[in-house]
Amino acid sequence: MSLKHAILGFLSFKPLSGYDLKKAFDRSVSHFWPADQSQIYRTLKQLHKEGFITKQVIPREEQLDIKVYEITEAGREELRHWLATPLPLAETREPALIQLYFGFVLEDDQVRHLLQTAVAQIDQTLEELQAVYGEVTSQEVADGVKRPFFYSMLTLEYGIQANLWQRNWLQSIIERIDAGEMGVMPLADMVGSHEA
Repeated sequence: MSLKHAILGFLSFKPLSGYDLKKAFDRSVSHFWPADQSQIYRTLKQLHKEGFITKQVIPREEQLDIKVYEITEAGREELRHWLATPLPLAETREPALIQLYFGFVLEDDQVRHLLQTAVAQIDQTLEELQAVYGEVTSQEVADGVKRPFFYSMLTLEYGIQANLWQRNWLQSIIERIDAGEMGVMPLADMVGSHEA
C-alpha cells in the first residue's frame, strides 16, 4: 500500500493537519499500515510538490502555526485511479516463519516457547482490535457515512479474522508438538471447502 494514497484517502474526508493525520492512522489503519510522524510529513511535502494537496498555514499566538492540508481535484483523481487499479500480491516476509522452518535445530521446549510467545502477542492484538470494533460499532452511523463505514470496517474484520486464524494455527502446532505428532497435515484438511 502506498502511504501517499492513504494520506490522500484521509484527506478526501476533510482537511487535516499532519498531527491529525497521524491520529487518523493510529485510530483506523495502524493494524495493517502503521506510519510514523516523520513519514507522514515527508509524504505531505511530496504530495504538495506534485499538486495533489494544498497547504494552509494557520497562525496561532504562543504556539506553533498549524499547517492544514486539503486534497485537490488532481489529488482526488490520483486517488480514484490508484483505488481502481488492481495491485499485485505483496511479497510476504515473516521472520517467525524462518524461525519455524529451521525449528528442528532447537529443542521442542524452545520452539514451544517461541510459539506460546507469538500466541500471547496475537491475543493482545486481538484484544485491541476487538476493543476498537466494539467502540466503533457502538456509535450510531449517520445515513451519509454508512458506505464509508462499511468499507473501513472490512479492514478491521480482516485484522480480526487473520489474527484468529494465525492464533489457531500456532495453537495447533503447539498441540501437535506436545502430542509428539511430527506428521504433515493432509492437504485436504488445509484446503477444505476452498477446493475449486
